[in-house]
Amino acid sequence: MKKYLIWGTGKVAEEKLRRFQLTSLNDSIEIIGFIDNNPKRHSGIFHNIKIYAPADINKLEYDFIDIWVVNGVEDIEKQVKSIGISDEKIQSVFWHYKQKILDKYADTSDEEIKSFLHVMERQKEIHVYSYNPTKQYEIMEALYDRKKDLYYVDFEGKRLYLAKNYEFIIKDEKRYVSNLWQEQDENSPHLYAENRIIVEEGDVLVDAGACEGNFSLHNIDKISKLYLVESDLGWIEALKATFEPYKDKVIFCNKFLCGYDSDNTITLNSLVKEPVNFIKMDIEGGEVNALKSADKVFGRSSHIKCAICAYHKHGDEEKIKNILKEYGLDTSVSKGYMLFICDDEVWKNPELRRGVVRGRKQ
Repeated sequence: MKKYLIWGTGKVAEEKLRRFQLTSLNDSIEIIGFIDNNPKRHSGIFHNIKIYAPADINKLEYDFIDIWVVNGVEDIEKQVKSIGISDEKIQSVFWHYKQKILDKYADTSDEEIKSFLHVMERQKEIHVYSYNPTKQYEIMEALYDRKKDLYYVDFEGKRLYLAKNYEFIIKDEKRYVSNLWQEQDENSPHLYAENRIIVEEGDVLVDAGACEGNFSLHNIDKISKLYLVESDLGWIEALKATFEPYKDKVIFCNKFLCGYDSDNTITLNSLVKEPVNFIKMDIEGGEVNALKSADKVFGRSSHIKCAICAYHKHGDEEKIKNILKEYGLDTSVSKGYMLFICDDEVWKNPELRRGVVRGRKQ
């Protein structure tokens, strides 16, 4: 059994420990202690496991160290090396989970899965995407709007505001975010629009699961009307700030899009009473139920395109395809695969999934 020390006792450590416990890795891995720079935590307990000071590391018997923090990873790696610990000793706990994925798909004939595995083999950590983007994306500095009391980034020459609880990358006392358009790289399995499935001039767009609103903001100048559906109140505040210059053609809906109507839920049939040209849907696994209650929307639109996320749940790709075909749409999928690590079932049973099902009725 391999013995690990984990550096970090914050939110990231909480989540990674939870995921570790979902896997069967504890059959071969033992976490013998946590490391923290905060003297107040030394000799404390984190989930029934002792917390040590960095100075204690060389007194302990262990095989590897893993770093579970959101900010300052590079600084901690330097600190670890300054103690005299070699690169070989720094290894992700989830390297062993990665090996399970490689073993599961070892005999695949699917070239896109082979490509995913090829990139994954070279990565130190587990990532949702395993692809080489066409260009290198840099982090973006967030600036503060005192009047709105919100941070924003420059997105294609427009201000894109961020929710107050947004988890920034902190570097040199400045706030940064990962490039918000990277998931829309032409090689990304999360790419919504491609080839003939695109937002066109004058389209009515439904953006369900808008989050920060980058997809809508990217298309805002060409569309005639926008339905922004977002259940998170924090994001609604930011979205209203982002789309304030376009408020005459934006309808905000702060409800969960699903298969029935209530005080905090709504169906597409109830929300939209006019022909729609493009539906983008990324609603955390609620896509199938939301589509089932959208027959009128798809029925009244003779020219409609859609991009529906299929990676949240096992089997959703085929379910979404079948519903769209019943509505008279031709379907296709985004290229590549995703490893959706936010689904607990994926930690229990590793599975690669398609990112987006696209549909078109012409």
